[in-house]
Amino acid sequence: MTDADDYLARVRASMWGMEPQVRDDILRELASHVTEAAAAHGNEPRAALAEMGDPTETGREYRRVYGYGRVFVLLFAAIAFVVALPSAPILEITEEFPVPNLLAVPCLVLLVAWVLWVSVAAGSRAGLLAGTAAFLGRLTIEVALLAAPPNPTPTATGLALFLVVGLLLVLLGWLPGTAKKAWSKPSANL
Repeated sequence: MTDADDYLARVRASMWGMEPQVRDDILRELASHVTEAAAAHGNEPRAALAEMGDPTETGREYRRVYGYGRVFVLLFAAIAFVVALPSAPILEITEEFPVPNLLAVPCLVLLVAWVLWVSVAAGSRAGLLAGTAAFLGRLTIEVALLAAPPNPTPTATGLALFLVVGLLLVLLGWLPGTAKKAWSKPSANL
């Protein structure tokens, strides 16, 4: 394996999660750039590669610019949906659930952290999808709890609080990624 091949392999490894076609196009373009840079340095690839910067950082910067692929974005949303299920408050104390919100609060904290991470790491679209999936997960389990016997009746305050938390999850999914994109400086490396 040549130095250029090793460099490109390290860039590729740090681009995990990207759409495969986009990643492969970037790598082809980068390989062409490496060849041109080596020719400009008297066919000395090591000097050209040293000038190009750290391959891990280069790959991460490409992933930051182009984002995660659809499979990863859907996986992030599916995780938000699943984590949201135990975060919905249990409305009534029964023999099965003697402490109604024991699990809901820590799961809600975990859910908020997850949605924020997705928004910052994968962008506002992925964050918005994860926030929406979290809201739908909470809504799904709450409807199932309301439909199950003994059919508890939620209070207006409880219902309003539930909807506000759900809408905040969607907003938390969208806002950090949008703010990060607006406030970040473009990279001079790419």
